[in-house]
Amino acid sequence: MRQISSLEYLAMSRGRKIWYKICSFILDIPRAIGKFICNIPKAIWKLMKRIGAWFMGVIDAIHYGNWKTRMSALVWGFGCFAYRQIARGIVYLAYQIIFILYIVFFGSTYLAKFGTLGTVLQERDEMGFVIVQGDNSFEILLYSMLTLVIILFTAVVMLKSIKDAYSNQLGYSIAERAATMKDDAQQFLNHKFHLTILALPSLTLAVFTIVPLLFMILVAFTNYNRNTLPPANLFTWVGFDNFASILTGQALGGTAQDAGKWSYTFWHLLGWTLEWAIIATLSNLFLGMILALIINKRSIKLKKFWRTCLVTVIAVPQFISLLLVSKMFRNEGIINTLMGYLGVAPVKWLNDSTQLAKIVIILVNIWIGVPYTVLTCTGILMNIPNDLYEAAKIDGANPVRMFGKITLPYMMFVLGPSLITTFVGNINNFNIIFLLTGGQSGTMDPKLAMSAGDVDLLITWLYKLTVNSSQYDMASVLGILIFIVVAFFSLFVYSRIGSVKNEEDFQ
Repeated sequence: MRQISSLEYLAMSRGRKIWYKICSFILDIPRAIGKFICNIPKAIWKLMKRIGAWFMGVIDAIHYGNWKTRMSALVWGFGCFAYRQIARGIVYLAYQIIFILYIVFFGSTYLAKFGTLGTVLQERDEMGFVIVQGDNSFEILLYSMLTLVIILFTAVVMLKSIKDAYSNQLGYSIAERAATMKDDAQQFLNHKFHLTILALPSLTLAVFTIVPLLFMILVAFTNYNRNTLPPANLFTWVGFDNFASILTGQALGGTAQDAGKWSYTFWHLLGWTLEWAIIATLSNLFLGMILALIINKRSIKLKKFWRTCLVTVIAVPQFISLLLVSKMFRNEGIINTLMGYLGVAPVKWLNDSTQLAKIVIILVNIWIGVPYTVLTCTGILMNIPNDLYEAAKIDGANPVRMFGKITLPYMMFVLGPSLITTFVGNINNFNIIFLLTGGQSGTMDPKLAMSAGDVDLLITWLYKLTVNSSQYDMASVLGILIFIVVAFFSLFVYSRIGSVKNEEDFQ
């Protein structure tokens, strides 16, 4: 598509301008994706440079430090004891002792089996009693991963001990004294107060989020499923076999038929997931925007009443609303009953065909989601300065032009980040799919893998793989792929919306 000048664009009719913008946006997507992908290595390089700068500080400490500083690499906290930082030295030394005892009596036992995830099978006698306990692959994987995380954290603590010793050396050479415990407390209550506040949340995040995520990632490279459940069985490493089965259908670790089903199911449900997320997000956005504009018109009466109705829809828990709607759309539900009174044959809304079930799901999502958008847009509309509209009227702008030049840009500027959140939420919208249909409609595609339904999203399929089928290996792979899809779309759109690129323009 030829790039036109500003004068050529201004000479176009309104319809041609809209068409030109649409075509330019579509043709710009590949370039934007390429630019986004090229920026990923740059971001990684910047992160590595910051980490490298921190390690360079440790190298300088060892190179230029005295014997007390270097001794801190062997006896943690030695540089603190040498400069009368008794409390900090005790903390470092106590951690070193606890770490050594943990590795010797617990961690090393599991790390030694990390490469195989166990080799001794559990044995039972004829009565079913265990005579040989055997290895537990699950515990080996979990505690080995936990030990590796502790080792990594311990390495940081050791390096921090060296840097603290070097800082004490420098402080003593300048002021003839190192920082005392009182000085440390004052620092953490003043310019390092953010570290004090974030310490507990960061620890909670690491224990309850990061560590389980690391374990899930490791499970994706094993064959941990219902056929290898410990402690009766052992599971092993399979490398990238699970990823190959889902992405390409190659039978690296199983039969060609099974691998083909995994791949077909993933791509089929991924297409429906993205289709659903786009339709659900845009339908709620535009319909909510239109309703908000209508309610906020000066000629509309009972504005508070209409807003109260919308708030009432939101006030009812979504879980209850969806269960009620699923009952209403059943074959013997109230909707078919009312249709029968009118002489209309009953319809299997959720159990007749895939397309009809998808339409019902989208309509129900509109009923649930539009009130949120209306209230958000109402708040935005009430904060648009009236001076803008008055100036536009003086310049002769009609209502359509004022909407396109003032209202819509203002609303989209504010709603940009919210749209990303809504889109990601719809990709992982478990409730509306599972509570309405359970992922199943009247028709069943025989090519789909186990547990998958024709209206399942990736997130509902993941739930079925774990709860119903015990396919933890494939579920972990699916979780990783969902994260990649969500992260890619979120970062790509976030880097291009006006709310981020022109944040300083918002007044």
